[in-house]
Amino acid sequence: MTGKEDLSYRKITENIAGKLDLLEAYLFYCLALCSDCYTMVSNVKQEALTEFYGIKKEEQIRQWLHKFENLNLIQIDKHPIKGKYGRFDRCQYTLNTEHYVLISKKLYSEPISRQLKGFLVLLKCKCLNATNTCQYTQSELAKELNISPSSVSRYLKQAEDCGYIKRDDKGIHLKDRKMFIVTSESTFAFIKNVYPNILTDEDMAERKIHNYNE
Repeated sequence: MTGKEDLSYRKITENIAGKLDLLEAYLFYCLALCSDCYTMVSNVKQEALTEFYGIKKEEQIRQWLHKFENLNLIQIDKHPIKGKYGRFDRCQYTLNTEHYVLISKKLYSEPISRQLKGFLVLLKCKCLNATNTCQYTQSELAKELNISPSSVSRYLKQAEDCGYIKRDDKGIHLKDRKMFIVTSESTFAFIKNVYPNILTDEDMAERKIHNYNE
């Protein structure tokens, strides 16, 4: 990871919800972790990303990356590089951060499946703006995420059993604010996307998370 500071959180666009399945959503999160914390640009090699993700099939990662590109979730630019064994193209990935949420790198180290991590990422994307509360019913959430109702039920139970969420009559609540971040920056992100002429990317880059350790 690069940047002025290696911030512990990354921006994840809400636009992945309904477009990516659980494993793809987790890859998008991994790519975000391998990106600059301010520009969300990554020069990670596909081989390194494959290892970081935790599988051996580099071709699968490549297919998913091209799917992200086709869905306008990332932009892929190729730059010619002269190496020891000749010239080759190095890919650079720019992640879409439209209407983003903030998720820390803490999730990466959690002892749970990639599928459950991907589900938690998608669940955060469907929370109310600047909150960790999702007010969709299970059937509504299944439609929003384009995932079967049985899968939503299964992963909600897993998330609840592992202590990541709680459910009550007000909705589904992500419990860990240090993992699924709710800060003034979350609100700023919403304002920036609704009123882009008021708040610039430079303004966002200068913001610090004041209540991260609360």
